[in-house]
Amino acid sequence: MNDAFRFAVSCSSPKELITRLQFGTTDLWPEDASLAARWRYMADLIDSDRGMLVELDCALSTPVVDALVATAELCRQSASETVPQSDWRFLRRALEWLKTSSSDVERALLAVGDEVALVGLDGEGEDLSVATWLSIEVLDRFAAEDTIGYWLHRIDVHGSKAARQPADSDRCDIESSELPMAV
Repeated sequence: MNDAFRFAVSCSSPKELITRLQFGTTDLWPEDASLAARWRYMADLIDSDRGMLVELDCALSTPVVDALVATAELCRQSASETVPQSDWRFLRRALEWLKTSSSDVERALLAVGDEVALVGLDGEGEDLSVATWLSIEVLDRFAAEDTIGYWLHRIDVHGSKAARQPADSDRCDIESSELPMAV
């Protein structure tokens, strides 16, 4: 991660943002964002009132929702303590099993969960960048564009404060159609 985040710019589209994230020309997270804040953000991105599960609710089966809720819970647990490797392995097995009979939208969300589980299994560095851009890609493909702006704005609002205090999704009511990020 770099501190170029402070020089946020707008993208012309979510596709441009996703391309920049995918090819490593953009970092979403400022260097001073704590690991705990990143884990909490990932959990909220999955299952808060503006998370992927709510945005894609009618397109998901109950087992997929349950697996992603479990993913979010492990993220929240990771924000405050070490999660046993066996929990992450169990989650990965469940996600893999669900992929065989899932729709396109469910497979996309399961890929996010799998990436989060891989980060949890790795245990060193715990870089959630790939999981974040996968999430943004899912939102771009299957949900409203203003949702992407909301999540990116939330990083912008809470990014530099994240090392000092936890993010609170219920207090962030600001929506933005701009897509701030680092280059």
